[in-house]
Amino acid sequence: MVYTARWGIVATGWISERFFIDLLVDPSTRGVTDVVHTPVAVASRSVAKAEKFIADFGNGVQGVKAYGSYAELFADPNVDIVYVGTPHSSHYEVSLQALKAGKHVLCEKAFTINAAQARHLADYAKSHKLFLMEAVWTRFFPLSLEFQKLLHEEKIIGNIRRVTSDLAHKFLPDVESRLYNPSLGGGALLDVGVYAMTWIQMICYNHPENLQSRPSVINSTILKSPLTGVDESTVITMVWDKPHIISIATCSIAVNSPEDCLVRVQGDLGEIIVPISTANPTEFIVKIYATEDGKEDEVKALKFPIPGPTGLFWEADAVARDVRDGKIVDDIYPAEESVFVMEVFDEVRRQNDFVYPAEIEFVEDE
Repeated sequence: MVYTARWGIVATGWISERFFIDLLVDPSTRGVTDVVHTPVAVASRSVAKAEKFIADFGNGVQGVKAYGSYAELFADPNVDIVYVGTPHSSHYEVSLQALKAGKHVLCEKAFTINAAQARHLADYAKSHKLFLMEAVWTRFFPLSLEFQKLLHEEKIIGNIRRVTSDLAHKFLPDVESRLYNPSLGGGALLDVGVYAMTWIQMICYNHPENLQSRPSVINSTILKSPLTGVDESTVITMVWDKPHIISIATCSIAVNSPEDCLVRVQGDLGEIIVPISTANPTEFIVKIYATEDGKEDEVKALKFPIPGPTGLFWEADAVARDVRDGKIVDDIYPAEESVFVMEVFDEVRRQNDFVYPAEIEFVEDE
């Protein structure tokens, strides 16, 4: 029997547009036959904005309600799962409101502003038997699953020794931009740093020998924007004792990433390179080193085209299955891992004296 996931979308910015469009893609085009997605409501700060969003991106879909407040959507009994696509600064507050209304939640990255907020959301969802996940869509790409299988199960490059991961997009400094606005959780760390960390998590945090242990060393450097003080460029170095790996995650909103190598995993026998995007990659390259017995380097590119507009539908499929099965935590990306990331980011900010305004760092009293 096919399960229908009934979605309510909160906020009408760019990422919500992409998610809405992907929900409407026929799942059979990506080989999915057990779940389908039905957007039933969209909430914005006005009914007119929500109606325009549905008209512009709904491809003629009928029956989607437009709400002028988030609270109205949370009260809609036809909404099972809420997708939170608001700015970073309100992820915690909006997700908590949705959970309190009894809704399952998929919240965009970055999950929250700090680890205390992330822990509160995770604990609340668990205690109320509600599903909660951060929308780190990259983790659900078939490419990412095969990448981890080759590294950790087949050990195709032997023992991993060093990992570098980067995501950087150049944006013009602008006090009006959310990326440069501290009150909206601006800066590289919460915007593109999540993606750089995602690959470190897949490779190191989830390494079979690490067993989700924290790194023994976290060192970091932040270059702050002279305009607003947000982190413009950030470097995070971590040491993982059990698998004996050093990792370096870099992110920036001041420059662009190189076009030929965003992730490099170096092992005893070879290396794997993700050449293009750490957010929505479509290929990675495996290089097996030459051997002393005369065998030459072996290089192979593995390609994973995205069968649709963006690729956000894979995470939506996972959420639908989890809710269908009565699960409150996803196996691939549990909320506990989101808490870990926010703990790392808290430490990075502590080391570099980088704080957000108190009004977005708050944690609600029980």
